[in-house]
Amino acid sequence: MKRSPALRRAVAFLLVAATVWYLAATIHSHWAELRDFDWRADPALLAASVVAHVLVLAWGVWVWSRVLRHFEHPPVRLGALQRIWFLSNLARYVPGKVFQFIAVAQLSRSAGLSGAVLLTSMLVHTGMSLLSAVVVASWTVTGGIFRGVDPLWPALALSAGAVLAVHPAFLNRLLSAIPRLLKRDVIRWNGGWGDGLVLLALSVVSWLLYGAAYHLFIASLIDVPWSLMPALTGVNALSFVFGYVSPLPGGAGLREVSMKMLLEPYMASGVAAVLAIAARLWTIAAELLGGAAAVMLARRSAAPMRADASSGDVPIPPQP
Repeated sequence: MKRSPALRRAVAFLLVAATVWYLAATIHSHWAELRDFDWRADPALLAASVVAHVLVLAWGVWVWSRVLRHFEHPPVRLGALQRIWFLSNLARYVPGKVFQFIAVAQLSRSAGLSGAVLLTSMLVHTGMSLLSAVVVASWTVTGGIFRGVDPLWPALALSAGAVLAVHPAFLNRLLSAIPRLLKRDVIRWNGGWGDGLVLLALSVVSWLLYGAAYHLFIASLIDVPWSLMPALTGVNALSFVFGYVSPLPGGAGLREVSMKMLLEPYMASGVAAVLAIAARLWTIAAELLGGAAAVMLARRSAAPMRADASSGDVPIPPQP
C-alpha cells in the first residue's frame, strides 16, 4: 500500500513523458514544413484571445453560481466564488482531480462557506460542463476520426442523453453517493428538470464562447477562416473532455495529443502539434491572469471593511 502513491506518480510521469515524446517527435519529423510555414504571430489578437479566455472562465463561475442556487445554502457573493474557483483551479495540475476539490473545501471554509455544498455544486457544474462539451462536439466535429460517420444520429442521441441526465431523479441518484464519501447528510439537488435544462443550455453557451476565444487564439498564430469556428469550438470542447478524464495532472499530455489529432483534418500535422502545445500555455496564462485579478479584487473589497472595522463603524449584529 505504501508503494501505491509512488507507483501512481511513476505511471503519471511515464505517461506525460510518452505524450511529450510523441508531440516532440511529430514536430521534429515535420520541422522543414514548420520552418517554411507562414506563421501569423499577431500580438494584439493573441492578447485579445487571452482576455476573452479569462472572461469565458468568469462566465463559467457565474453559471456555477446558478447551480449553487439549487442547493440549501445561504447566498454566496459572486466575487467569493470567482476567487475560490480561480485559485482552486490551479490545483488541477497536482496529480489527481481530488486536489482541486480539496482546495475548494479549504478556500470555502476560510470564507465561512459550506465546503460540502460547494463541492457538490461544483461536481454538478462540472458534470454539466462535460455533458455540454460532448454535445457541442457531436454537432460541430465531423472530420478526422468522425469522417465517414453520419453525424446526425450520434449528435441527436448524445443530446437526448444529456437532456435525460439533468433530470432531478438522475442527479439526486448520483449525488446520494457523495455524502458517504464526505460522511455528511444527504445533499439534494432542489432544482426541477427545467432548471437543469436551463443550466445545461448555459453550459452550451459557455463552450460556444470558449470556441470563439479559441478561434481568436488560433487566428493569432495562423491564418484560419471564420467558417472554421464551429469545428474549432468542437475540437476545443472535446479535447477538454479527454484531458479532464485523464488521470494526469491537469490532463497534461492527453489533452494536447487529442487536440492535435482533432486538428489534423483542418491543418498540417506538425502545425496541429505546435498549436496544441501553445494552447496549453494559452490556458495557463488565462488561469493565472484570472487568479491574479480575483485576488486583487478580493483585497480591494476587503480594504474598506478593515478600515470600517478599525474605526468602529461596522454594525454589530444583535445578540440573541
